Amino acid sequence: MTTLTVEFKGVTEEVLEALVKEGFAKTKAEALRYALLHIGEELDLIKSRLHSRAEEYTYSEFKKRRN
Repeated sequence: MTTLTVEFKGVTEEVLEALVKEGFAKTKAEALRYALLHIGEELDLIKSRLHSRAEEYTYSEFKKRRN
């Protein structure tokens, strides 16, 4: 497990807060995890078995909050 302390300012801070406020994520940490999974998928870094697990988690959580 990796723990980070990250400072957000400006647009990145606004986006992070909006993701939580609009209900796309329960917490800022969850929003960041979702974003990393999304980027990993977009850049084709998530392969086969990991892809299916990441996709299952990411999209099930995202879809729950959209409905």
